[in-house]
Amino acid sequence: MYRLEDGLEHDKFANVKIAILGASGLLGSAVCRTVLRRKYKVHPFSFSGVENLPEVGPVRSLDLLEGEDLTRALFDLWPEVIVNCAAVSSPDTVDEDPVHARRVNVDAAEKLGQIASHLGARYLHVSTDLVFDGTASPYRSTDVPAPVNEYGRQKLDAESLVLQACEDNVVVLRITLLNGNSPTGQRSQHEKLLRAMVAGQTPTLFEDEFRQPSSADNVAEVLVELCERPQLNGLFHWAGAERLSRYELGLRICARFGLSPDCLTKGKRSDLAGKLGERPGDLAFVLEPLVGKLKTRPSDVSSQLEELRVPDDLYDWYRSHAEDPSRYIRRFKIS
Repeated sequence: MYRLEDGLEHDKFANVKIAILGASGLLGSAVCRTVLRRKYKVHPFSFSGVENLPEVGPVRSLDLLEGEDLTRALFDLWPEVIVNCAAVSSPDTVDEDPVHARRVNVDAAEKLGQIASHLGARYLHVSTDLVFDGTASPYRSTDVPAPVNEYGRQKLDAESLVLQACEDNVVVLRITLLNGNSPTGQRSQHEKLLRAMVAGQTPTLFEDEFRQPSSADNVAEVLVELCERPQLNGLFHWAGAERLSRYELGLRICARFGLSPDCLTKGKRSDLAGKLGERPGDLAFVLEPLVGKLKTRPSDVSSQLEELRVPDDLYDWYRSHAEDPSRYIRRFKIS
């Protein structure tokens, strides 16, 4: 496929078509924006579609569970790259309907791999740190997985099937907790915390649950760079530059927005009373060998937090509840 680093003229690489599934989500929308910045042709798809996704444009509706429709849409498009960011990604939602979640997380992922193989397209599939149990971190991509919840088991099954469906020209990228600004203002870590506070709750975050958060924009840069690196294939890890507890991340989010730390409650995993197996303790990653092969660098937490915005519908609440509302000034776009 065409790569920017090959020094090709604009009209050549501009014809590279990248199909993105799950394009209206936190990560998928970031990938779309990055693809557009790199001047490739973006073809975004999501379950319900979006008339005009900010900074992206229209997103076409496509049900991953309708195999014939999925096959027809991608064969008609014939993309050079397929990026799968679609998933039922909340472990609680998976537990509510594991059969439906498996169709999305496993069956559709395998189907996309089969389609990519038939098309000769590069296939990038996004997986999760929750394929591990959190007892032996930091984890290398070669370590043996041991998921402790249904979501982790489904994503692990999907990894295996994807790698079987695509003999080459494929990447399975395991990622960690994401920071960022979702199109709905409800999906990322700070958005969930702010909405819980608006509802009068004091969220409990664990001081002994460790993650290595990255930003959706940073992961998107990695994925698009992997589109350009067909010599890099297989299973890789990506995360941010820092490991910290969920509670510490919550405190830093509060500090970024000038909110009182009293808005949060510090807890321990033992507070779950018998449900510890569902919340891995430490899911830090070793980023080699991928980090040594890419131009994109892992992002630190401070830079991730600076990108965060208060959703517009929460701005009035924020101005009246922040101890220091000057910590966040809403930015307006000039059309």
